[in-house]
Amino acid sequence: MQLFLAFLTYSFLGWVCETVYCSIGQRKFVNRGFLNGPLCPVYGFGAMAVLFFLRPVRENLLVLYLSGVLVTSVIEYITGFLLEKLFATKWWDYSTYRFNIHGRVCLRNSLMFGVLSVIAARVIDPVVQGMIASLPDWLCITFTAAFAVILTADCTVTVRTILELNGTLKQIQQLVEQTKLETAEYLRQNHQELQQKMDQRKLDLELGKMELREFLEERRNERSERKAERRKELLAKLSPEQREIWERLEARIHEASGKNRFFRRRLLKAFPNMRSTRYESVFERMKEEILKRKGE
Repeated sequence: MQLFLAFLTYSFLGWVCETVYCSIGQRKFVNRGFLNGPLCPVYGFGAMAVLFFLRPVRENLLVLYLSGVLVTSVIEYITGFLLEKLFATKWWDYSTYRFNIHGRVCLRNSLMFGVLSVIAARVIDPVVQGMIASLPDWLCITFTAAFAVILTADCTVTVRTILELNGTLKQIQQLVEQTKLETAEYLRQNHQELQQKMDQRKLDLELGKMELREFLEERRNERSERKAERRKELLAKLSPEQREIWERLEARIHEASGKNRFFRRRLLKAFPNMRSTRYESVFERMKEEILKRKGE
């Protein structure tokens, strides 16, 4: 129970740090974190790992700091990797920062986490352990049970939101691919029909005036002009079809973006650099639609 309460405490403190840092940067309140509630579990796991594995070097400030940099960087990298593989989504990207590894960790953040590791081990942990130890057993049990239920429910809602979003992206991507095939088939059929009509008209006209050899020579000379004319006619004929295709895709995206909107908006605002590793272009369009629905 005490370990779980300590985990919750550090998850909350991590959420506070992330929220304050990101809110200052964006000049508005940002509910930062994977979950909807005020918890960042990655900070809880990171703090518990630092406190457990680095206890033997706690008195050596330099070793504690360097070890903290290493441990927290490994945890952040593994967390980013697992989130990408499980949900096909890149939640943060440090690719633009110097000395980064696959965009999942970067030197600047790792150095800051090293400082936080020292502060947690030397300053915060004694206070946290003292507060938890002062709680009566019945209250510890109550807090543990209540927060376990809340945390489980929050995780369930968040994971379900992400899976539903990926399912929607997959459906829209399939619609896009189907539209491409339909458009390609439409272009092929109209190109063949138009070419046959033009060739037949030209053939009927020219065969009545000249020999076949002269007709073929003139046909070669006019090939580029006829292609341009044919392309212009095709574009004119395709315009209504293209508008219909565009409206169908936009309607599907608009409809999909309205589902589970509150939780999706929360995630997108919490991770503004989030991108899909499978459906990147569709995700960006849907992201724009979700954030636009309230004028953002």
